[in-house]
Amino acid sequence: MPVDKPKSGETEEQYLNYCIPAEIEAGMDQAQAVAVCYQTYRTETNMSVAKRIKSLLKQESKYRGINLKAVDLGLEDSCWPGYEAIGTKELDGREVPNCVPLKD
Repeated sequence: MPVDKPKSGETEEQYLNYCIPAEIEAGMDQAQAVAVCYQTYRTETNMSVAKRIKSLLKQESKYRGINLKAVDLGLEDSCWPGYEAIGTKELDGREVPNCVPLKD
């Protein structure tokens, strides 16, 4: 059971920043703590399924074409197949390739 419920107006990120470490400290493994905290936030804030899907799609489109694992490893070819890097851009405070779809 999570230590606390989300506070009014608290974002998911703010809640997870203290919930997950508290659950791990209470003896849960990391994966279970993450799952419990996410579920608690969504249940307690009544986040609708449609809103969750919309949020995930927005997040996914921001990174479309970028192979983040390759970026983290410093590999030069960091775009998905069918995409090419045209320069770089800053995303969430880090520099990543600007991957754009190849034109036929």
